[in-house]
Amino acid sequence: MDYVLKANALTKIYGHHKALDNFSMHIPQGAIYGLVGKNGAGKTTLLRLICGLQEATSGEYTLYGISSRKHEILDARKEMGAVIETPAIYLDMSATGNLKEQYRVLGIRTFDTIPQLLKMVGLQ
Repeated sequence: MDYVLKANALTKIYGHHKALDNFSMHIPQGAIYGLVGKNGAGKTTLLRLICGLQEATSGEYTLYGISSRKHEILDARKEMGAVIETPAIYLDMSATGNLKEQYRVLGIRTFDTIPQLLKMVGLQ
């Protein structure tokens, strides 16, 4: 059987809080899955890991058969789409300000690439 996603023992820890604790699942090709659970159950964390927005503390996953530990996972992610919660856009901030805030959330320490990103989407 071909699997779109295989998650094996994924764990994500924020400080002293385990958002995911040894989580595993296998989603076969062509299947439709929904993640249901209370706030704090780890749904968003799982999607952030798969989308490459965060790194797992331990464990791994494969996306379209490509391991999350391989550089080729970047190409596999181009085959998927996701909207994680409500897009965080602050209407009272500029595009640059919004990007700086997102960089901070993602732990990116320099804002050097922001002008290039703004140019890429026509917001320079």
